[in-house]
Amino acid sequence: MPKISDSIEYKDIVCPFCSLHCDDLELDIIDNKIYVKSDINESCKDKFERNNSTSINTVSPKINSKSQSFDTVVKHSKKLINESNETLIFNSSADVNIARELIVSTSKINGIFDHINSETFLKNIDIYQRKGFMSTSLSEVKNKSDVIVLFSDNILKNYPRLVERVLAPDNSFSVKANKKKIYIIGNKKNNIKQSFKKDGRIEYIDFNIRDTSMLIESLKKKSNKTSIKDNIFNEFLQRINNSKYLTICWATSELIKNVNCYNTISSISEYVISINEKSRAACLPLAGNDGDVSNIQTTGWLTGFPSRIKFTGNYFEYDRDLYHGNNLIESNNIDLVIYVNGISNKKLNLNKKNKNIIIGHPSTKYNIQPDIFIPCGIPGIDYKGLIFRTDNVVTLPLVDIKIPTYRSAQEILRRILN
Repeated sequence: MPKISDSIEYKDIVCPFCSLHCDDLELDIIDNKIYVKSDINESCKDKFERNNSTSINTVSPKINSKSQSFDTVVKHSKKLINESNETLIFNSSADVNIARELIVSTSKINGIFDHINSETFLKNIDIYQRKGFMSTSLSEVKNKSDVIVLFSDNILKNYPRLVERVLAPDNSFSVKANKKKIYIIGNKKNNIKQSFKKDGRIEYIDFNIRDTSMLIESLKKKSNKTSIKDNIFNEFLQRINNSKYLTICWATSELIKNVNCYNTISSISEYVISINEKSRAACLPLAGNDGDVSNIQTTGWLTGFPSRIKFTGNYFEYDRDLYHGNNLIESNNIDLVIYVNGISNKKLNLNKKNKNIIIGHPSTKYNIQPDIFIPCGIPGIDYKGLIFRTDNVVTLPLVDIKIPTYRSAQEILRRILN
């Protein structure tokens, strides 16, 4: 293992934070501090370099906000687990390795397991379980798709390198990069502001993405019934009709508040299928900044189900309604919730009516103080790991680039559950 004083250069590092998991990063580690050498936007750099701050590297385990020794916190965690009649282990963001440990941990205590975003990702799973789903990969979009439609209000903020790496790359294999056409449809002001790479191939269309089904229906019938101006709509329709490989992208997290979310995704999927009668088209739902895809894949291998599982002795059962984590918390049917947050910077919304243990990276945010907080290392920064890209196609290796300050989430789980 390198010494803290060593200076090390890393190339082709995989980013663990955004689910594009870009694998082209160059980093310098000097005195165990991370410096990003790659020419990427500041928000991406900050996710690495914020881990250099003293405040993040001096977080201690806490019981009711008071710092305690690790052994004391472990002992108190065991007490809360033993006293609980029903415990939920909530995957709040994890790679494959941590997700595997979460499943094993849940089985040890006959608990319930769910992912914090299961309400969102199950919408996509519903479509391809019931109707089928013609999806594609990031590489296909980059190298083969000539017309790309992205329904977005804030996707470019959540995936800062999406335009640069996938939608509008400088080169591609099977289609001339300069012939690509990209339509970004949604909150035009937000999308222009958040697109870090300005590109003449991109056209921004101001549109309420809650009306996506109406737009899809207008495209099907070749008659504009939307708020989009006719000349823009007609040019958009013609581009689609002349396309050799159309890709339609969205994030279900942006559509979930719409009561017609399922119908919206279904209408996109059906439209894509219809285009394949004469041309080539595919869908690309974007998700996974909280390890959603790694959770679905890992839980699927081990249990056959994507989430919402209850363990009982040597058996487990899946029920998407009965074991819905957020509903169980809100209805006060859980005594203890163990949140495991290895990657995400989203705030955790805890409920004070139950006991809460957070095993989280040191900058984890939460709305109220948990009963116990135990800081853990980050996969891809402090520890090795594996993580699934948003397109479900590949797992990418995460490496340990610095000497860890904190224990791994897996080690902590084993200590408090043994």
